[in-house]
Amino acid sequence: MKITANRIIAIFWVFLCISGCTPLRQTTGSVKVKKSLKKSVIFANQFTGFLLFDPQSKEYLLEHNADLHFTPASNTKIFTTAACLSIFNDSIPSFKVKYDSLLHLYPLGDPTFLHPDFPSQPAISKIQGKSVTVHLPYTELTAFGPGWAWDDYQYSFQSERSWLPIYGNEVRIFNSDTLHVIPSFFEDYIDLYIGERPGSFVHRSRDYNLFNIWMEHDSSQFERKIPFQYSDELLATLLEDTINAPITISNEDFSGPGYDIIYNQSTIPTLAVMMQRSDNFMAEQLLITAARLSGHNNLNAFRAKILDLWGLTNDIQWVDGSGLSRYNLFTPRALVKTLNQIYLATDWKNIEYIFPNGGKSGTIKNWYSGVNQPYVFAKTGTLSNNHCLSGFIVTNSGRKLIFSFMNNNYLTPVSEVKAEMQKVLEIIRDSY
Repeated sequence: MKITANRIIAIFWVFLCISGCTPLRQTTGSVKVKKSLKKSVIFANQFTGFLLFDPQSKEYLLEHNADLHFTPASNTKIFTTAACLSIFNDSIPSFKVKYDSLLHLYPLGDPTFLHPDFPSQPAISKIQGKSVTVHLPYTELTAFGPGWAWDDYQYSFQSERSWLPIYGNEVRIFNSDTLHVIPSFFEDYIDLYIGERPGSFVHRSRDYNLFNIWMEHDSSQFERKIPFQYSDELLATLLEDTINAPITISNEDFSGPGYDIIYNQSTIPTLAVMMQRSDNFMAEQLLITAARLSGHNNLNAFRAKILDLWGLTNDIQWVDGSGLSRYNLFTPRALVKTLNQIYLATDWKNIEYIFPNGGKSGTIKNWYSGVNQPYVFAKTGTLSNNHCLSGFIVTNSGRKLIFSFMNNNYLTPVSEVKAEMQKVLEIIRDSY
């Protein structure tokens, strides 16, 4: 066969096209995983997406419905974590402050301020005993995010959002030998009933901060965290009780140069608390803090800016910081890209500290156990009929890989879905 110049050019272009592509390499491990995903009875009766990525070689190793949209649930907190790591320094900012005859506070939304789970409160020492004017923005911040369930108002996983959270925006009521209430201000708003209802139960009125407690007998032991209904008036009262000085709430503008910043808790431990226990309140408020520090009161605009910086503007729908909303729609690829942002923004020691460890801590304490040490470091995301897991996996050969495993619309028990996911992740651990 005569090789002409045109044929040589054609062969050259075919070679360029082939060499320019980066197809997924077919390895023994990838074949096993694909077989598991396709032939599983569990995965066959739900929507499943999966993506595996090597951040060192920048190769996608496995894909299955990686560009379809899923309800992420608390996998949304991965986006919040990435945003915080890109914006915060070593500590969480609580306030911008200015001084004249009064102390002027511009709250940034810090969820750790006076939170009972953070006994050390550096920020409060800076304002203790001083007359304070709190400058709140005109921009409305709804108590609940878009798509949240209104009837979950009295459950601790759905505390109200606010520009200046205080005491975690919840009341802690517990009974040991005596009844204890934190903050103590709410003691006068509690009615206690003995023997009228079996077991221990605490209920809050929907529209008022009135709490009813039923106990079998006065020595019944229980603890309950229940959100209070937030208002500017309540904020002023609680803050006055705490700092022992007058508080004024103002909507006057607080802008321009000449302010200082008061910090409270360290960034990495705070993110670890949020991620390990999947704390919705912490996630919502940390995203608000990141937005406020960046000069945004409009949270939609802030999220759009972050997605644009990450190259994800048209790829997903992101509506809150916690994942409580079913309006969130993410792809496995978007989650992997965001996890890669985290991988590049901090060191591996911090990743192990922030993310739940398989078989050891957080929401995967009872799953994905390694033989001698954890091999999965990942965030769960669970709503009814939806369970996702996205994060990092360390293989037996020592490779650190990023994955996203998303499951929606199943009717089987979630434990069966998790068991099937564990089989896949074990194959990856042993094969790569």
